[in-house]
Amino acid sequence: MFKRFAGFAALVAFTQSMVGCAAVAVLLGLAAVSAGTYVYVEGKLQRDYSVPLDKAYEASLEAVQELRLELTEKSKDISEAQIRAKDNETSIWIGLESLDANKTLISVRVGYTGDEQASRRIHEAIARRLGVKGS
Repeated sequence: MFKRFAGFAALVAFTQSMVGCAAVAVLLGLAAVSAGTYVYVEGKLQRDYSVPLDKAYEASLEAVQELRLELTEKSKDISEAQIRAKDNETSIWIGLESLDANKTLISVRVGYTGDEQASRRIHEAIARRLGVKGS
């Protein structure tokens, strides 16, 4: 465990010395996402779920319906999916990306600049549909 942490700390230090703070923030954000917790980056609240893309997509559509959002667009291919909805006049984007056969990254943005609390409510609805605990 200590070796893994030391290796990660060395990677952060190296990245900091090579390219500055922005890369470290992204690296730390990716580490948080990979741990199954939420990370808020550039107006998007992101979390990975240990489910295939198809299951995450269906749960996301059900969450939109549960929250009584107006579905405006949906699309899905083999490795990613997009859902667009509205809450009154506020636009909502849900992006899904297959990380592997049993892991999907879901990103939620509410409004053009992002609303972390509203995005969290959508993630919590998705997590309920998937039967996982929202963090």
